[in-house]
Amino acid sequence: MDAFDHTVSNGDGEHSADPQHRADVEALWLALDADRRAQDERLARLRAMRLIGGEDDAA
Repeated sequence: MDAFDHTVSNGDGEHSADPQHRADVEALWLALDADRRAQDERLARLRAMRLIGGEDDAA
């Protein structure tokens, strides 16, 4: 007998085996990534508008 418990508990692998949970997590990560990209695009547009308007971006 070694020091590790080899019995399977109810929580072991519960989420990894559930395809619906995996799909939900993947959809959440894709939505977060899309939101980050949209925020980056809005920030880039704002910076461009400031440069066109003559505002100093360093201030």
